[in-house]
Amino acid sequence: MTHESFFEKLRDEQDRLREQADYLGQAKARAAVRKAPRTPARRGRFALAGAAALSAAAAFGLWQWHDHRPAQLSFSVGDSGQRGSVGSFLAAPADRELPLRFADGTRVALGAGTSARVASLDAHGAHIVLEKGRAQATVVHRPGSHWRVDVGPFEVAVVGTRFDVGWDAATRVLDLRLEEGVVLVSGGFLLDAVSVHAGETLRAFADDARIELVKRQEPSKPAAPAAEVASSIAAGEPAPPVAVQPVQPSAPTWQTLASLGKYREAVAAAEKTGFDAECRRASGQELLALGDAARLSGATERARQAYTVARTKLPSGGRASYGLGLIAFDQRGDFADAAHWFEAYLSEQPSGALRAEATGRLMEALERAGQSQRARQVAEQYLVRYPNGAQASLARKLIH
Repeated sequence: MTHESFFEKLRDEQDRLREQADYLGQAKARAAVRKAPRTPARRGRFALAGAAALSAAAAFGLWQWHDHRPAQLSFSVGDSGQRGSVGSFLAAPADRELPLRFADGTRVALGAGTSARVASLDAHGAHIVLEKGRAQATVVHRPGSHWRVDVGPFEVAVVGTRFDVGWDAATRVLDLRLEEGVVLVSGGFLLDAVSVHAGETLRAFADDARIELVKRQEPSKPAAPAAEVASSIAAGEPAPPVAVQPVQPSAPTWQTLASLGKYREAVAAAEKTGFDAECRRASGQELLALGDAARLSGATERARQAYTVARTKLPSGGRASYGLGLIAFDQRGDFADAAHWFEAYLSEQPSGALRAEATGRLMEALERAGQSQRARQVAEQYLVRYPNGAQASLARKLIH
Protein backbone atom coordinates (compact mmCIF):
# COMPACT_ATOMS: atom_id res chain seq x y z
CA MET A 1 0.00 0.00 0.00
CA THR A 2 1.33 3.45 -0.89
CA HIS A 3 1.56 6.23 1.68
CA GLU A 4 -1.15 8.16 -0.18
CA SER A 5 -3.65 5.28 -0.05
CA PHE A 6 -2.76 4.61 3.58
CA PHE A 7 -3.53 8.17 4.64
CA GLU A 8 -6.74 8.15 2.61
CA LYS A 9 -7.84 5.06 4.55
CA LEU A 10 -6.80 6.76 7.78
CA ARG A 11 -8.83 9.90 6.98
CA ASP A 12 -11.91 7.82 6.10
CA GLU A 13 -11.64 5.92 9.37
CA GLN A 14 -11.24 9.13 11.34
CA ASP A 15 -14.35 10.64 9.73
CA ARG A 16 -16.34 7.52 10.56
CA LEU A 17 -15.19 7.53 14.16
CA ARG A 18 -15.98 11.22 14.56
CA GLU A 19 -19.57 10.56 13.46
CA GLN A 20 -19.77 7.60 15.82
CA ALA A 21 -18.27 9.61 18.68
CA ASP A 22 -20.78 12.41 18.15
CA TYR A 23 -23.64 9.91 18.29
CA LEU A 24 -22.23 8.33 21.48
CA GLY A 25 -21.67 11.73 23.03
CA GLN A 26 -25.26 12.73 22.46
CA ALA A 27 -26.58 9.43 23.85
CA LYS A 28 -24.42 9.70 26.97
CA ALA A 29 -25.44 13.31 27.42
CA ARG A 30 -29.12 12.35 27.35
CA ALA A 31 -28.51 9.61 29.89
CA ALA A 32 -26.55 11.97 32.11
CA VAL A 33 -29.49 14.40 32.36
CA ARG A 34 -31.23 11.89 34.56
CA LYS A 35 -28.22 11.76 36.94
CA ALA A 36 -26.72 15.21 37.05
CA PRO A 37 -27.15 18.26 34.87
CA ARG A 38 -24.28 18.98 32.54
CA THR A 39 -23.58 22.22 30.77
CA PRO A 40 -23.50 22.28 26.97
CA ALA A 41 -19.83 23.18 27.07
CA ARG A 42 -19.06 20.14 29.25
CA ARG A 43 -21.10 17.89 26.96
CA GLY A 44 -19.24 19.25 23.90
CA ARG A 45 -15.89 18.63 25.61
CA PHE A 46 -16.94 15.05 26.37
CA ALA A 47 -17.90 14.34 22.74
CA LEU A 48 -14.73 15.94 21.44
CA ALA A 49 -12.56 13.94 23.86
CA GLY A 50 -14.32 10.72 22.87
CA ALA A 51 -13.80 11.43 19.17
CA ALA A 52 -10.16 12.23 19.73
CA ALA A 53 -9.56 9.04 21.72
CA LEU A 54 -11.30 6.84 19.16
CA SER A 55 -9.51 8.59 16.31
CA ALA A 56 -6.13 8.09 17.98
CA ALA A 57 -6.91 4.41 18.53
CA ALA A 58 -7.87 4.02 14.88
CA ALA A 59 -4.69 5.76 13.77
CA PHE A 60 -2.60 3.53 16.02
CA GLY A 61 -4.33 0.41 14.69
CA LEU A 62 -3.88 1.43 11.06
CA TRP A 63 -0.24 2.32 11.66
CA GLN A 64 0.30 -1.09 13.24
CA TRP A 65 -1.38 -2.75 10.23
CA HIS A 66 0.79 -0.73 7.88
CA ASP A 67 3.89 -1.59 9.90
CA HIS A 68 3.07 -5.33 9.79
CA ARG A 69 2.02 -5.57 6.15
CA PRO A 70 3.37 -8.63 4.25
CA ALA A 71 7.10 -8.35 3.69
CA GLN A 72 8.60 -8.11 0.22
CA LEU A 73 9.67 -11.48 -1.19
CA SER A 74 13.31 -12.40 -1.33
CA PHE A 75 15.00 -15.01 -3.47
CA SER A 76 18.21 -17.01 -3.65
CA VAL A 77 20.28 -17.93 -6.70
CA GLY A 78 21.95 -21.27 -7.38
CA ASP A 79 22.54 -24.28 -5.18
CA SER A 80 24.72 -22.23 -2.84
CA GLY A 81 21.71 -20.12 -1.82
CA GLN A 82 23.34 -16.77 -2.65
CA ARG A 83 20.89 -13.93 -2.01
CA GLY A 84 19.52 -12.52 -5.26
CA SER A 85 19.23 -8.83 -6.05
CA VAL A 86 16.59 -7.12 -8.16
CA GLY A 87 17.75 -6.10 -11.63
CA SER A 88 20.98 -8.14 -11.67
CA PHE A 89 21.89 -10.16 -14.75
CA LEU A 90 21.33 -13.91 -14.27
CA ALA A 91 23.00 -16.35 -16.66
CA ALA A 92 22.73 -20.12 -16.36
CA PRO A 93 25.89 -22.10 -17.27
CA ALA A 94 25.94 -23.73 -20.69
CA ASP A 95 25.82 -27.24 -19.21
CA ARG A 96 23.29 -27.00 -16.38
CA GLU A 97 20.30 -25.09 -15.06
CA LEU A 98 20.35 -22.24 -12.55
CA PRO A 99 17.62 -22.46 -9.86
CA LEU A 100 15.95 -19.39 -8.34
CA ARG A 101 14.16 -20.07 -5.04
CA PHE A 102 11.68 -17.52 -3.67
CA ALA A 103 10.71 -17.11 -0.03
CA ASP A 104 7.08 -18.16 -0.65
CA GLY A 105 8.14 -21.55 -2.06
CA THR A 106 7.99 -20.58 -5.73
CA ARG A 107 10.82 -22.06 -7.80
CA VAL A 108 12.07 -20.94 -11.22
CA ALA A 109 14.76 -22.99 -12.94
CA LEU A 110 16.64 -21.22 -15.73
CA GLY A 111 17.65 -23.76 -18.37
CA ALA A 112 21.23 -24.20 -19.53
CA GLY A 113 22.44 -21.11 -21.37
CA THR A 114 19.40 -19.05 -20.32
CA SER A 115 19.72 -15.40 -19.31
CA ALA A 116 17.13 -13.48 -17.30
CA ARG A 117 16.53 -10.78 -14.68
CA VAL A 118 14.22 -10.39 -11.71
CA ALA A 119 13.00 -6.91 -12.60
CA SER A 120 10.96 -6.28 -9.44
CA LEU A 121 9.65 -7.91 -6.26
CA ASP A 122 6.83 -7.18 -3.85
CA ALA A 123 4.84 -9.05 -1.20
CA HIS A 124 2.65 -10.76 -3.80
CA GLY A 125 5.08 -11.98 -6.44
CA ALA A 126 7.78 -11.03 -8.90
CA HIS A 127 8.29 -9.59 -12.36
CA ILE A 128 10.82 -11.68 -14.30
CA VAL A 129 12.32 -10.80 -17.68
CA LEU A 130 13.42 -13.82 -19.72
CA GLU A 131 15.90 -12.48 -22.26
CA LYS A 132 16.65 -15.78 -23.98
CA GLY A 133 16.45 -19.50 -23.38
CA ARG A 134 13.98 -21.53 -21.31
CA ALA A 135 12.69 -21.53 -17.76
CA GLN A 136 10.59 -23.97 -15.77
CA ALA A 137 8.45 -22.42 -13.05
CA THR A 138 6.36 -23.76 -10.20
CA VAL A 139 4.48 -20.79 -8.76
CA VAL A 140 2.85 -21.18 -5.34
CA HIS A 141 -0.70 -19.85 -5.27
CA ARG A 142 -1.56 -17.53 -2.36
CA PRO A 143 -4.39 -15.00 -1.90
CA GLY A 144 -3.52 -11.92 -3.92
CA SER A 145 -0.46 -13.49 -5.53
CA HIS A 146 0.56 -12.16 -8.93
CA TRP A 147 3.57 -13.14 -10.99
CA ARG A 148 4.57 -11.86 -14.39
CA VAL A 149 7.12 -13.14 -16.90
CA ASP A 150 8.13 -10.93 -19.83
CA VAL A 151 9.22 -13.02 -22.80
CA GLY A 152 10.33 -10.87 -25.74
CA PRO A 153 7.38 -8.60 -26.59
CA PHE A 154 4.93 -10.88 -24.74
CA GLU A 155 3.74 -10.91 -21.14
CA VAL A 156 2.70 -14.06 -19.25
CA ALA A 157 0.48 -13.30 -16.24
CA VAL A 158 0.54 -16.04 -13.59
CA VAL A 159 -1.37 -16.61 -10.35
CA GLY A 160 -0.36 -20.13 -9.34
CA THR A 161 0.66 -22.79 -11.81
CA ARG A 162 3.42 -24.95 -13.26
CA PHE A 163 4.76 -24.17 -16.72
CA ASP A 164 7.74 -24.23 -19.05
CA VAL A 165 8.42 -21.11 -21.12
CA GLY A 166 11.08 -20.31 -23.71
CA TRP A 167 12.11 -17.36 -25.85
CA ASP A 168 14.40 -17.61 -28.85
CA ALA A 169 15.68 -14.07 -29.29
CA ALA A 170 17.10 -14.92 -32.71
CA THR A 171 13.91 -16.32 -34.28
CA ARG A 172 11.64 -14.30 -31.93
CA VAL A 173 9.44 -17.26 -31.07
CA LEU A 174 7.68 -17.79 -27.72
CA ASP A 175 7.14 -21.40 -26.65
CA LEU A 176 4.89 -21.95 -23.60
CA ARG A 177 3.87 -25.36 -22.23
CA LEU A 178 1.40 -25.37 -19.35
CA GLU A 179 1.34 -28.33 -16.95
CA GLU A 180 -1.03 -26.99 -14.27
CA GLY A 181 -3.33 -23.99 -13.83
CA VAL A 182 -4.06 -21.16 -16.27
CA VAL A 183 -1.99 -18.25 -17.55
CA LEU A 184 -2.82 -15.24 -19.71
CA VAL A 185 -0.50 -14.26 -22.58
CA SER A 186 -0.69 -10.72 -23.94
CA GLY A 187 1.46 -8.10 -25.66
CA GLY A 188 3.21 -8.12 -29.01
CA PHE A 189 0.79 -8.46 -31.90
CA LEU A 190 -1.96 -9.96 -29.67
CA LEU A 191 -4.99 -7.67 -29.56
CA ASP A 192 -6.58 -9.64 -26.70
CA ALA A 193 -5.05 -11.79 -23.98
CA VAL A 194 -4.92 -15.51 -24.79
CA SER A 195 -5.80 -18.01 -22.05
CA VAL A 196 -3.60 -21.09 -21.92
CA HIS A 197 -4.85 -24.03 -19.84
CA ALA A 198 -3.21 -27.12 -18.39
CA GLY A 199 -2.14 -29.53 -21.10
CA GLU A 200 -1.89 -26.86 -23.81
CA THR A 201 1.12 -25.55 -25.70
CA LEU A 202 1.26 -22.04 -27.16
CA ARG A 203 3.78 -20.91 -29.75
CA ALA A 204 3.75 -17.25 -30.77
CA PHE A 205 5.76 -16.07 -33.78
CA ALA A 206 6.47 -12.39 -33.21
CA ASP A 207 7.68 -11.57 -36.72
CA ASP A 208 4.90 -13.51 -38.51
CA ALA A 209 2.17 -12.22 -36.14
CA ARG A 210 0.66 -15.68 -35.67
CA ILE A 211 0.12 -18.16 -32.85
CA GLU A 212 -0.31 -21.92 -32.54
CA LEU A 213 -2.35 -23.18 -29.58
CA VAL A 214 -2.36 -26.97 -29.34
CA LYS A 215 -3.99 -29.32 -26.84
CA ARG A 216 -1.68 -32.23 -26.10
CA GLN A 217 -3.31 -35.51 -27.07
CA GLU A 218 -4.21 -38.09 -24.45
CA PRO A 219 -2.80 -41.59 -25.04
CA SER A 220 -5.22 -43.55 -27.25
CA LYS A 221 -6.80 -46.81 -26.11
CA PRO A 222 -5.10 -49.99 -27.39
CA ALA A 223 -6.78 -51.47 -30.43
CA ALA A 224 -8.63 -54.78 -30.08
CA PRO A 225 -7.41 -57.99 -31.76
CA ALA A 226 -9.29 -59.34 -34.80
CA ALA A 227 -10.92 -62.25 -32.85
CA GLU A 228 -12.49 -59.77 -30.42
CA VAL A 229 -13.82 -57.71 -33.34
CA ALA A 230 -15.50 -60.80 -34.87
CA SER A 231 -17.16 -61.87 -31.59
CA SER A 232 -18.47 -58.36 -31.01
CA ILE A 233 -20.05 -58.23 -34.46
CA ALA A 234 -21.68 -61.67 -33.93
CA ALA A 235 -23.17 -60.52 -30.64
CA GLY A 236 -24.56 -57.39 -32.29
CA GLU A 237 -22.32 -55.13 -30.26
CA PRO A 238 -20.41 -52.14 -31.60
CA ALA A 239 -17.05 -53.28 -32.92
CA PRO A 240 -14.01 -52.15 -30.95
CA PRO A 241 -11.27 -50.35 -32.84
CA VAL A 242 -9.23 -52.59 -35.12
CA ALA A 243 -5.49 -52.72 -34.63
CA VAL A 244 -3.63 -51.22 -37.56
CA GLN A 245 0.06 -51.83 -38.08
CA PRO A 246 1.67 -48.38 -37.94
CA VAL A 247 4.01 -47.26 -40.67
CA GLN A 248 7.43 -46.57 -39.24
CA PRO A 249 8.30 -42.93 -39.96
CA SER A 250 11.71 -41.98 -41.24
CA ALA A 251 14.15 -40.34 -38.84
CA PRO A 252 13.43 -36.60 -38.50
CA THR A 253 15.88 -34.21 -40.11
CA TRP A 254 17.89 -31.75 -38.06
CA GLN A 255 15.71 -28.99 -39.54
CA THR A 256 12.56 -30.62 -38.08
CA LEU A 257 14.20 -31.25 -34.72
CA ALA A 258 15.44 -27.66 -34.52
CA SER A 259 11.97 -26.29 -35.30
CA LEU A 260 10.58 -28.38 -32.41
CA GLY A 261 13.12 -26.97 -29.98
CA LYS A 262 15.04 -30.27 -29.73
CA TYR A 263 18.40 -28.60 -30.15
CA ARG A 264 20.72 -31.36 -28.94
CA GLU A 265 18.97 -33.90 -31.16
CA ALA A 266 19.17 -31.49 -34.10
CA VAL A 267 22.93 -31.08 -33.75
CA ALA A 268 23.34 -34.85 -33.35
CA ALA A 269 21.34 -35.41 -36.55
CA ALA A 270 23.51 -32.89 -38.42
CA GLU A 271 26.63 -34.62 -37.12
CA LYS A 272 25.27 -37.96 -38.31
CA THR A 273 24.84 -36.72 -41.87
CA GLY A 274 28.07 -34.71 -41.73
CA PHE A 275 28.12 -31.26 -40.12
CA ASP A 276 30.61 -29.82 -42.62
CA ALA A 277 28.54 -31.18 -45.51
CA GLU A 278 25.37 -29.67 -44.03
CA CYS A 279 27.07 -26.28 -43.79
CA ARG A 280 27.98 -26.47 -47.48
CA ARG A 281 24.56 -27.74 -48.55
CA ALA A 282 22.17 -25.74 -46.35
CA SER A 283 20.80 -22.32 -47.21
CA GLY A 284 21.71 -19.23 -45.22
CA GLN A 285 18.42 -19.26 -43.30
CA GLU A 286 18.82 -22.95 -42.50
CA LEU A 287 22.31 -22.29 -41.22
CA LEU A 288 20.96 -19.65 -38.86
CA ALA A 289 18.62 -22.29 -37.42
CA LEU A 290 21.49 -24.79 -37.17
CA GLY A 291 23.69 -22.19 -35.49
CA ASP A 292 20.90 -21.41 -33.01
CA ALA A 293 20.43 -25.11 -32.21
CA ALA A 294 24.17 -25.59 -31.67
CA ARG A 295 24.47 -22.47 -29.52
CA LEU A 296 21.49 -23.30 -27.33
CA SER A 297 22.67 -26.89 -26.85
CA GLY A 298 26.17 -25.79 -25.82
CA ALA A 299 27.99 -26.84 -29.02
CA THR A 300 29.78 -23.51 -29.22
CA GLU A 301 32.30 -24.27 -31.97
CA ARG A 302 29.65 -25.82 -34.21
CA ALA A 303 27.49 -22.74 -33.68
CA ARG A 304 30.36 -20.46 -34.68
CA GLN A 305 30.93 -22.58 -37.78
CA ALA A 306 27.28 -22.45 -38.85
CA TYR A 307 26.96 -18.69 -38.24
CA THR A 308 30.23 -17.94 -40.04
CA VAL A 309 29.15 -19.86 -43.15
CA ALA A 310 25.70 -18.26 -42.96
CA ARG A 311 27.33 -14.82 -43.21
CA THR A 312 28.73 -15.80 -46.62
CA LYS A 313 25.34 -16.95 -47.90
CA LEU A 314 23.09 -14.17 -46.67
CA PRO A 315 22.89 -10.55 -47.85
CA SER A 316 24.78 -8.36 -45.36
CA GLY A 317 25.34 -11.36 -43.13
CA GLY A 318 21.74 -11.63 -41.92
CA ARG A 319 21.52 -11.99 -38.18
CA ALA A 320 24.52 -14.33 -38.05
CA SER A 321 26.58 -11.48 -36.58
CA TYR A 322 24.14 -11.26 -33.69
CA GLY A 323 24.52 -14.99 -33.08
CA LEU A 324 28.31 -14.69 -33.06
CA GLY A 325 27.97 -11.84 -30.55
CA LEU A 326 25.83 -14.02 -28.26
CA ILE A 327 28.46 -16.78 -28.36
CA ALA A 328 31.26 -14.34 -27.52
CA PHE A 329 29.22 -12.80 -24.68
CA ASP A 330 27.46 -15.80 -23.12
CA GLN A 331 29.70 -18.78 -23.83
CA ARG A 332 33.19 -17.35 -24.14
CA GLY A 333 33.02 -14.25 -21.96
CA ASP A 334 34.96 -12.28 -24.59
CA PHE A 335 33.10 -8.99 -24.22
CA ALA A 336 35.30 -7.00 -26.61
CA ASP A 337 34.64 -9.56 -29.37
CA ALA A 338 30.94 -9.58 -28.45
CA ALA A 339 30.81 -5.79 -28.82
CA HIS A 340 32.44 -6.13 -32.25
CA TRP A 341 29.76 -8.54 -33.47
CA PHE A 342 26.83 -6.60 -32.01
CA GLU A 343 28.13 -3.45 -33.71
CA ALA A 344 28.48 -5.45 -36.93
CA TYR A 345 24.85 -6.56 -36.72
CA LEU A 346 23.62 -2.99 -36.13
CA SER A 347 25.68 -1.76 -39.06
CA GLU A 348 24.62 -4.58 -41.40
CA GLN A 349 20.95 -4.64 -40.34
CA PRO A 350 19.85 -1.01 -39.69
CA SER A 351 16.21 -2.13 -39.65
CA GLY A 352 16.81 -5.57 -38.15
CA ALA A 353 14.23 -7.17 -35.87
CA LEU A 354 16.84 -7.57 -33.13
CA ARG A 355 18.04 -3.97 -33.12
CA ALA A 356 16.82 -3.25 -29.56
CA GLU A 357 18.35 -6.45 -28.19
CA ALA A 358 21.63 -5.86 -30.05
CA THR A 359 21.88 -2.28 -28.78
CA GLY A 360 21.31 -3.40 -25.20
CA ARG A 361 23.84 -6.19 -25.54
CA LEU A 362 26.38 -3.85 -27.12
CA MET A 363 25.99 -1.43 -24.22
CA GLU A 364 26.52 -4.20 -21.67
CA ALA A 365 29.43 -5.75 -23.58
CA LEU A 366 31.24 -2.40 -23.81
CA GLU A 367 30.74 -1.79 -20.11
CA ARG A 368 32.10 -5.23 -19.21
CA ALA A 369 35.01 -4.78 -21.60
CA GLY A 370 36.02 -1.63 -19.72
CA GLN A 371 35.01 0.80 -22.48
CA SER A 372 32.96 2.98 -20.12
CA GLN A 373 32.77 6.12 -22.25
CA ARG A 374 31.56 4.24 -25.32
CA ALA A 375 29.11 2.29 -23.14
CA ARG A 376 27.61 5.56 -21.85
CA GLN A 377 27.19 6.83 -25.41
CA VAL A 378 25.32 3.67 -26.41
CA ALA A 379 23.27 3.90 -23.19
CA GLU A 380 22.12 7.41 -24.13
CA GLN A 381 21.12 6.18 -27.61
CA TYR A 382 19.31 3.22 -26.07
CA LEU A 383 17.18 5.38 -23.77
CA VAL A 384 16.23 7.70 -26.62
CA ARG A 385 15.06 4.79 -28.79
CA TYR A 386 13.85 2.33 -26.15
CA PRO A 387 12.99 4.24 -22.94
CA ASN A 388 11.01 1.26 -21.63
CA GLY A 389 13.28 -1.45 -23.04
CA ALA A 390 14.52 -4.47 -21.10
CA GLN A 391 17.95 -2.84 -20.62
CA ALA A 392 16.66 0.63 -19.70
CA SER A 393 17.58 0.27 -16.01
CA LEU A 394 21.17 -0.65 -16.90
CA ALA A 395 21.36 2.27 -19.34
CA ARG A 396 20.30 4.72 -16.61
CA LYS A 397 22.92 3.32 -14.24
CA LEU A 398 25.65 3.76 -16.83
CA ILE A 399 24.66 7.36 -17.51
CA HIS A 400 24.44 8.34 -13.85
